[in-house]
This record gives sequence, C-alpha cells and structure tokens, in this order.
Amino acid sequence: MAGNIGEMNVKVNVVDIAETIRGLKAIQREAKKATQALRDLEAAQKGAAE
Repeated sequence: MAGNIGEMNVKVNVVDIAETIRGLKAIQREAKKATQALRDLEAAQKGAAE
C-alpha cells in the first residue's frame, strides 16, 4: 500500500497549547498534594491504630 495518502494542513495556536500545558501542570500539582495528604492520613491512621 505504498503511495501518496494525501495532505493535511494543520494550524496550531501556540498560545492555546501553552495555556493547556499550564492547566495540566496545575492539575498535576493538585494531584500530588492530594496524594501526599492521603499518605499523611494513612500514616496518622496507622499510628493511631498501633
């Protein structure tokens, strides 16, 4: 199946990509905070149970 499949023109707005990346990084920071809070809670519960 060799041959020319076709052409595709793509216009990318760099500002939108930068904003999206910034938003994803913010979500990642919040997820890390939540994960740490869960670890702290588990450690506290484990310490209280002993």
